[in-house]
Amino acid sequence: MRIPDDPIQREYFYNDLVDKCSVSIQERTGTYDSLRSYYLFGSGLDAPPAYYNKIYPHIDQLSSFLYSAETTRFTISLGASVNKHEQTKIPSLTGALNDDWLNSNADQVFAQALNWALCYNSTFIKLIQKNGLHPYMVDPRCIGVYREDTPHTDRQEALIQIYYITRSELYARLYSHPQREALLARLQMGQSQENQVPDGIQRLILSATDPTMYGNVNLNIAGMQQYKARVAEDTIKMTELWVWNDMTEDYQCVTIADPNVIIYDRPGESMFLKGELPFIQLCPTPQYDYYWGISEVARLVFLQDMRNKRMTEILDLLSKQVTPPTALIGFTGLLDEKNFALNRVGGLLSTDMPNAKVEQLAPSIPNDLFREIAEIDQMFEEASGIVNVLQGRGESGVRSAGHASQLARLGSSRAKKRALIIEDSLEKMATLYLKAMQSYSDRIYTDDTGNKFIADQFTKDFVVKVDAHSNSPIFTEDLRSLAFALADRGAITKERLIDILEPPMKQLLKEDLRKMEQAQQAAQEMQKQQQPTPEGAAPQTQRR
Repeated sequence: MRIPDDPIQREYFYNDLVDKCSVSIQERTGTYDSLRSYYLFGSGLDAPPAYYNKIYPHIDQLSSFLYSAETTRFTISLGASVNKHEQTKIPSLTGALNDDWLNSNADQVFAQALNWALCYNSTFIKLIQKNGLHPYMVDPRCIGVYREDTPHTDRQEALIQIYYITRSELYARLYSHPQREALLARLQMGQSQENQVPDGIQRLILSATDPTMYGNVNLNIAGMQQYKARVAEDTIKMTELWVWNDMTEDYQCVTIADPNVIIYDRPGESMFLKGELPFIQLCPTPQYDYYWGISEVARLVFLQDMRNKRMTEILDLLSKQVTPPTALIGFTGLLDEKNFALNRVGGLLSTDMPNAKVEQLAPSIPNDLFREIAEIDQMFEEASGIVNVLQGRGESGVRSAGHASQLARLGSSRAKKRALIIEDSLEKMATLYLKAMQSYSDRIYTDDTGNKFIADQFTKDFVVKVDAHSNSPIFTEDLRSLAFALADRGAITKERLIDILEPPMKQLLKEDLRKMEQAQQAAQEMQKQQQPTPEGAAPQTQRR
């Protein structure tokens, strides 16, 4: 985009972009609240919690197939035109990259973001450079894009992030701003607390004012834990706008405080990396004409409602079996007291009426009462492509371990496809980690030839890849089998085999392997020196 040079026109331009990027935030917020309720409690916003929430463990299991924080590791892939001598720097940089990934807690942040991406439709991880990279998960309701009909974040001309900050923290961050006091005087403060009135009561009030609105509300008067944060301190709404500047070939980062007070207007290079956005989108189920993708929980909502309905009916049927309805035939007077006497321990009931009798109308319980519940649970597994073999359950007709392994390999094709989508986000995030190391880190590394270098001396023509699809446990067994096959045929060394398998105490095992090899070499040399001289051969003499 071409950003105007005039300050007034520039401000109007920025505010117009913020309005266009925020067009769907309110609508998506209502949808996300409903999906969050189903994910955490198995029911809608105004309904009581489900007896058993099938969605939460199902999403938890699905995310475990798509990403494993423990086994994920990265490798650096060079471009075709890069000098082969750059290969000697890869082992040191790969080790440093994996260390920074774990030390910044990026593995756990990514795992949490993936869970909520399956719940909503997308989540974001923002990388902040401050004495190293620090990843933070960003809720999708805080993000807005310029064109929602265009997928991929890199193709967006503008993107906004909304967040809230306290007045004292903003005052501290503006310590070097020349107009700090004037800006703070213009800011509008408001509390970021949630609505204290329950949604059910609010709808009842609205239905009383509008006679055309009808419906029932299942309101839990006792209340329950909603897992929503409460903030008592006054906060200020902040908007961070990232817009592509055609003149500088870089993003322009604009910080705007409510109401439309521009605090900072600076190039993106001063905030992160030139030409790069600090946001990584996680979208497990993308859609070609909708930026946010498809929610996994949204596909399971109707199954959960069906399960809740059947569970309620089954429990009601079992309750009638325990305390069945009673028919008092031929009795007069207060029947409630007579029924109470019949249902208490040691109760006694008498009457002078002839032919009086008591009948209990207990319903019949079918033998396959929970069969429909099992069928609904099977639909959950079918919806996400998790077959019985992947869950550790047996299959009829399986004759050997190899047969079961083959079934698991074929049955995991749908999960593998989605794991590769998650792998793209991992690789994008890890590539930004290495680029940040080149721009901000001055640590000294040693290559395989013993030469010293820093990350900035490494080539810029590279991408970081997930090593052997290690982000998903589905690929783990295939990787182990391939590694042992290569080692048996001498295609890889024992040290490289340890790197692939990632066993506990990896560094100690590699050091022990080096000591064993050195000891073997020393023993072989000593054995050669102690070999006797063959008969008939002249002894070797030293020349003077």
